[in-house]
Order: sequence, then structure tokens, then C-alpha cells
Amino acid sequence: MATLANIDVTELLSDPDFVDECTLIHRTTTVNTFGENVLTETPVVTVGSVQPASGKTLMRLPDALRSANVYSFWIKGEIVADGTSKYPDIISFKGKRYQVQTVFDWTNWGAGYSEGVAVAEVPIS
Repeated sequence: MATLANIDVTELLSDPDFVDECTLIHRTTTVNTFGENVLTETPVVTVGSVQPASGKTLMRLPDALRSANVYSFWIKGEIVADGTSKYPDIISFKGKRYQVQTVFDWTNWGAGYSEGVAVAEVPIS
């Protein structure tokens, strides 16, 4: 029998002293009438805790993604890292875009929070 967590972190993750505004961008793809793949981004402004990724979290990532620009975002709601016909979500924070690489489900710790570990996107020049 599974047990639920005894601590509800909702109050902490809603505290303006602890969280920042960020934008969670869900990406979906469709095929237009010309047979071209069209990527659509749907932004949702939210709040969440933004922290540099811990050493333990970095060890879980592939070697190529271990860099100084890896952050953990705790956001209320679903975050997509990958999946069938889905592109990973993007989190926009302080003018930079971070692509979600890994998601940890913490929904039993309160009102539906997820942790997304994200790496800064490299601008195409």
C-alpha cells in the first residue's frame, strides 16, 4: 500500500519570498496542408521555485548536458520532458529559455507540483 507524504509544500511554493515568475511553454506539433511539421508554443505564466541543479541531480543527466546552465524548476502542474509525438517543454526565466530534460513528479507533496530539470538553450546564430 502506497503512503502519501505528510508535508504539504503548497504554502512554501506559493510564498512570494521563495518563488519567482516564469513562463512554462508547452510545445506541440501538427502537420499543415503542405505536409510540413509546424511547432506551436503555448505559454503559461506561472510561479515556481528556481534553483541551480544540485550535484545529485547533475549526476542523473547525460554527460553532454552537465553544464553550469542547469536549473531545477518546481512548478505547479505538468511538465513534459519527452514523450510520444511531444517536444520537451521550455521554461522561460529572466529572459532565457531552458529546455526541460528530466521531470520528477512530486504531486503527493501538495497541490500538484513537478520538478523540471532544464538546460539553457543555445541561441542559433
